[in-house]
Amino acid sequence: MSVSKPDDLDAFLEPNHNVKKRRGFTIFMIVLISLVVIGAILAVLADIVARNYAEGRAAKEIESSLPTGSSGQVDVKIHGLSVILQALSGSLDDVTLSSSNLVVQKIPLTFTADVSDVPLKVGGTTGTVDASIHVTEKAVNETKAVNGLGGSISLGSGDFAFDKTLTVLGQSIATQITATPKLAAGGLKLSVVPKSASVNGAALPAVFAPALRAATQTVCLAGYVPKNARLTSLTVKPSGVTIDLRSAGLPLTKTGLTATGSCS
Repeated sequence: MSVSKPDDLDAFLEPNHNVKKRRGFTIFMIVLISLVVIGAILAVLADIVARNYAEGRAAKEIESSLPTGSSGQVDVKIHGLSVILQALSGSLDDVTLSSSNLVVQKIPLTFTADVSDVPLKVGGTTGTVDASIHVTEKAVNETKAVNGLGGSISLGSGDFAFDKTLTVLGQSIATQITATPKLAAGGLKLSVVPKSASVNGAALPAVFAPALRAATQTVCLAGYVPKNARLTSLTVKPSGVTIDLRSAGLPLTKTGLTATGSCS
């Protein structure tokens, strides 16, 4: 049996020593990567908590800023990768507001709104706001704007009908007018343009045409939307009316959120 020489023993032990060094480096890297992963998970969890807190807080602030007597719940969704990083920059990139059971000034409605560049500083002003509001026929009939037409309306596809008394040759005749709504004054007003009229289901003769044209009315809508907002489209269906509007920015103060526009 041969005995290994010292040089052979050193050669035998040297690889083991390198393996231990490599294993130590590998373990260090695993620990480091694990810490990074854990840190990332904690950051995500913290962001989720911050996001949920921010969304809940924002919803309550909005609900408390609505006109007196309003009811319903407003949902807030903050978009983007990290609420914390957005908060550090001083604003939120993109926020969606929505409600399916809101009642404002006794008018039930549903809405969604996409708001950009929402400042976190009190009294700041948002970026562009794009919103869509839907109200039912019943809700439409409860607005003061409809009262100005002289009675309740019945919604159709692209038009609506309402009762009105026309005066022809000195005679007052109760008629049902079908009209087409059109936005006017840059989205601040609604022009009601009659296109036909009937009495007890029978179409009126041509002699009533001048009186029908004279029945054109303009209704101010600015008093029902936030100040500086403009209506961009109006869709009428039997199920209700959908109004789209845009604002270049809304001031985030109680008076700013509740202030409505004017047609004057």
